[in-house]
Amino acid sequence: MYNYVFDPKDYTLEDEIKFHCYKGIVCFNKCCYDVKLVLTPYEFLRLRKALDLGVEEFIEKYGEVYIGEVTQLPVISINMIPYSLACPFLDEKEGCKVYKDRPAPCRLYPLARFVSKNEKGEKKEFFKIIRETHCKGHYENRPIKIKDYLKEQELEPYLYYNDLWGEVVLKRQKFANTPLTGDMLELIFLIAYSLPEFRRSIKNKEIPSFSEDTADLPDEKLLEKGLLYIKDKILTEENLNW
Repeated sequence: MYNYVFDPKDYTLEDEIKFHCYKGIVCFNKCCYDVKLVLTPYEFLRLRKALDLGVEEFIEKYGEVYIGEVTQLPVISINMIPYSLACPFLDEKEGCKVYKDRPAPCRLYPLARFVSKNEKGEKKEFFKIIRETHCKGHYENRPIKIKDYLKEQELEPYLYYNDLWGEVVLKRQKFANTPLTGDMLELIFLIAYSLPEFRRSIKNKEIPSFSEDTADLPDEKLLEKGLLYIKDKILTEENLNW
């Protein structure tokens, strides 16, 4: 795996960076090898739909499901190709084969984003620049404000839904010493990652908290309601006090 460090400075949306990645740069695709790529529910949804695959089909072909060491929640990650350690969505000549629906970390690079909330509950975010020995994009003379870089990389929906998932993770960590039951883990996976089955369960009245018309919502809206349900209804002190 390539070595990387963070710049010591914290950057805001108004700060300017110099970076440009493009087909033809000497390091093109070098960042697409030996990566631990964990997908949030929204990223999984985007990729699965782009590839026109069912949940189990996608996992069988490209990934694996396990309980996250940090999140203590079900997560899905992408398996690199064993013999080359390349991302399975990489075309070495043309680049990313799922570029339009690539995950947020790929869009954010070379930035890392950190989010917190102050005492008033207001969201604060800052960024750090990732420096890797192979990446020459930092030497390209293209100044751009971070807010404009995020817009250019079409990150708005990713940040919204990923922050919702981040709130689920934070809520889980409040009860980090209490294990989730198997039924809870299955329900969380169903709601967060298996939207087609989630819809069927709603229509079959297997999850009473959701009205039948909820099953007709667009995928993104259904995911939004589902993530809020996990945070506010499943991961509660009452449910976890067993």
